[in-house]
Parts: sequence; C-alpha cells; structure tokens
Amino acid sequence: MSSRTVLAIDNDESLVELLAYAFGEKGYTVYTAHDGTIGVELAVRHRPDAIICDLIMGEMHGFQVLQELRARPELRDTVVIVTSAKAYKPDIDRAKELGATEYMVKPFVVEELIAAVGRHLGDR
Repeated sequence: MSSRTVLAIDNDESLVELLAYAFGEKGYTVYTAHDGTIGVELAVRHRPDAIICDLIMGEMHGFQVLQELRARPELRDTVVIVTSAKAYKPDIDRAKELGATEYMVKPFVVEELIAAVGRHLGDR
C-alpha cells in the first residue's frame, strides 16, 4: 500500500515543520508550502490525499487557495482542512461554502488534526 500524502500550507514555518514531522511519523508523505501560490502549485503537481491550509497568509489568502483547488476537477474532492486563529463564524461559514472539508481553530492539538485527516480519508 502506498503511503497517504498530505500538503501543509501555512506561512508559519515552525508550524509547517511540526506538521511535516508529525504526519511523517504516522507514515504520511508530506509536502509543504509557506504561501498559497506555491501550495496550489504543489497540490496540482502532487495531488495529495489531504491538504491543511491556513486562512491568513500574505501571498494568497486561504479562501483564494480553496477557490483555486475547488475550480480544478482533479482536486474538487480532495480533503481540505482549513486552519485559522480566527474562530469568526462568517469565516468558518465562508470556508465551508468554498469547499473546506473541516475548519480547525488554532491553536489545535496536532494529534487531533492527524485524527481528523485520518477520519476523512478513512473511506477512500
């Protein structure tokens, strides 16, 4: 069985390193990007099983990343978990409307994020 793949997109480099390590320890192949533009390019190139994407980033906002991903037929059903320090209901609703699979408020427990990814990939 080939390993599952995950793409972490976040401008917080230490968080991306932590996620890469944690998912790697669970047997995932991990791709990382520190901005949305590169994240979308990596998603198109590698077609990961799941994408973890921050909402607030400089180059390309998480909402734009979601729109770009969902506009591509090959990525339309990819699990996308949006993360943000903002627990603002309109942001959560907008992320869901744009196709987010789940929305997790920072700070989150990394094990809970890994469990959420596993739960969403379980039936695939």
